[in-house]
Amino acid sequence: MSHSSDIAHARPIRVALDVLGQWTELTDSTPSSEMVRIQAEDLREAQNLRTRLRAEAVESGKNADDVAVYLDIEIHIADDARTARREFSGLDAPVVPASIRYIGTPVGLAGLIADVKAADVADGVTLIAVGPQEANFGKVAYGVVPWLEDRGVAFSASKVEGATGVRPASHVLAS
Repeated sequence: MSHSSDIAHARPIRVALDVLGQWTELTDSTPSSEMVRIQAEDLREAQNLRTRLRAEAVESGKNADDVAVYLDIEIHIADDARTARREFSGLDAPVVPASIRYIGTPVGLAGLIADVKAADVADGVTLIAVGPQEANFGKVAYGVVPWLEDRGVAFSASKVEGATGVRPASHVLAS
């Protein structure tokens, strides 16, 4: 999969956070009539689940685009990958993740999110911090949001700040 230079084609990727069980969408997007969160061992499984869910929507007389499928991604990010791996090894995290797990940098996570959209794996992602939420979600606001925004994804500044506690270091939409 390659990082798309403009991931906002047709419908841009949607990004949400799960903060202590509370789901908050960060992107400024048109709501879907139905939102489904999925967990998968890998991107292929997630893509197959999305395809099945959209086909079921069509079979029930709905438009496939009425269903927004969000892939859960467990994250632990730091300024560099080595630090992220070292910090993660010291956490009391489950050995087997509940869904896809990403340990690395904010830019690497942003690239993974772009790939999820480019390969039609999911319509959106739900980021779940493994470890300190404030540190992980602060890096989402300062690193992931600006990278995706530069590629056409619109975020709500108030939603990002409300969910992360950090005003994004970018030019997100004021709302």
